Amino acid sequence: MTEVQTLRARDNDAADSHLRVAWRFAPHNHADQADIGRQSLRLFRPRGLSAAPLGVIKRMECPMPTTSDFYKADFSSTLFPLKMNLLMFEHHAKELEEYIYQKILDDKQLGDNFLPQQRVHATKPRGHLRRTTKLDPVAEYFIYDLTNRNRSIFRKEVSESRRSFGYRFVNGAHISVHTAFTAYKACLADCGKKFKHNIKFDIASYFNSIYHHDLSHWFAGKDGVSAVDSNAFGKFLRDINAGRSVDFLTQGIYPCKMIGNEFLKFIDLSAQLKSPMLVRFMDDFTLFGDDPEVLRQDFIRIQQLLGQYALNVNPSKTYYDKKSGDLEKTLSTLQASLVELVDDFEAVEGVSGAEVVEVEVGVKHFLNQEQINGLLGLLRDDSLEEFDADLILNFLRSHSDDILEQLPTLLRKFPNLTKHIHSVCASVTEKAELASLILDYTKTDAFFLEYQLFWLACIVEDYLLGHGSYGEALFGLFELSADHKIARAKVLEIPEQGFGLKEIRSEYLKTGQSDWLAWASAMGSRSLKAAERNYALNYFSKGSPINHLIAECIKKL
Repeated sequence: MTEVQTLRARDNDAADSHLRVAWRFAPHNHADQADIGRQSLRLFRPRGLSAAPLGVIKRMECPMPTTSDFYKADFSSTLFPLKMNLLMFEHHAKELEEYIYQKILDDKQLGDNFLPQQRVHATKPRGHLRRTTKLDPVAEYFIYDLTNRNRSIFRKEVSESRRSFGYRFVNGAHISVHTAFTAYKACLADCGKKFKHNIKFDIASYFNSIYHHDLSHWFAGKDGVSAVDSNAFGKFLRDINAGRSVDFLTQGIYPCKMIGNEFLKFIDLSAQLKSPMLVRFMDDFTLFGDDPEVLRQDFIRIQQLLGQYALNVNPSKTYYDKKSGDLEKTLSTLQASLVELVDDFEAVEGVSGAEVVEVEVGVKHFLNQEQINGLLGLLRDDSLEEFDADLILNFLRSHSDDILEQLPTLLRKFPNLTKHIHSVCASVTEKAELASLILDYTKTDAFFLEYQLFWLACIVEDYLLGHGSYGEALFGLFELSADHKIARAKVLEIPEQGFGLKEIRSEYLKTGQSDWLAWASAMGSRSLKAAERNYALNYFSKGSPINHLIAECIKKL
């Protein structure tokens, strides 16, 4: 075995800022990845540094954001944003990076691996659930770091006739889903006017159906991806799902959306397709053209291409000649009455891949009290649909206090709106009343979902600490989350030391366990005096390497 040490310029800095990299050449010990390469790497590098093979590095036109910057920009858009992960990225990124690249990805460190991740369920419209995982700080740091460093493989659309939108970086920042979706809607509208026919379809359970080896081999084959990164990605995908080959790709975080979107570029690039226009947003496809036979043939070809990767089109979401304005023809009486209040109102269906439901709301003038009362009356309507409720919440965002009375009904009927309700509650001034409403709701016999409990805890943490019955509400959420680890972790990480929560955390910290409940309990102790906090953390840190990482991060705070 030989070692070669060299100096390399950092990606973001001038040439006088260097990094020492140690290469170690050894046979790769994963038989199923032997075709990818046999170099393993021990890497010592600060945040944001590319792990590409040594060589000449071109200066980037725009500064490359650090992995922490990328994560913080995406944090509020994720499904289950835990402050613990955010604090680890902000204050302990270097240590996370060293553990990943010096321990987990070193073949000699057999005891260090990515952990199997916690299964969670987010809500979707009409009572459906979205099954995914919540990544721990180590796994989450790796996937954000990997995609950030390999951003060049996530390309722009293939051509003007093969359009795809979003999920890449432009000018040093990732394209927001809202920006990409707005451009996608505009493109659909333009194509609807230009062409006579279309076929719209999507992939059934796309993220849950991708096969591990297909994604791993795809990544390894991309130009610019090092053997080190391709091997690391394969290990990551195996470890986080305990070796299971499907249902592993985490939903709701931007790096995985980038990966899922880019993987489907093979459809955009296919010369077999003859339609004059293909428009795609993640896994939502629309073929446009004037010859319906050409569209039908391409629809068959795309299904055959997807079938090579065991992916299937969703029959229930396949439409022929569906115009972009069709939805407006079926607007409810409520939506029709709202048109007078909105600039350029357009009701648009969400897309399945990113689970986006976007409604542009621009009120022409301030709502008067009569209009506010009318909207509140519509919220009380038993026939209210989820889309209508979402739209009304947009209108009443600046009148949050007026909707307090309706919140329990909205939470019970539309659990999928809980994250939206969280954002609406930001402008509530009657905080004690809001805390009381949440407390009363936790005492009902409602069927509580993990996603709903998580975002109710976020409401308490972000807006209600120190107001009214917030403590009782928080403890009520803790009791309801017994079967939902991530929702319970959300409660435990909130640095409230009263209402018995301090004692509950102490019990988790004493057991030596290494899971979300112990990690969140450690993070929730961050507001204690250092002497008291560090005494418990010293024992907690001995439970596992990730326990140690979290404990050392908390001591910095």
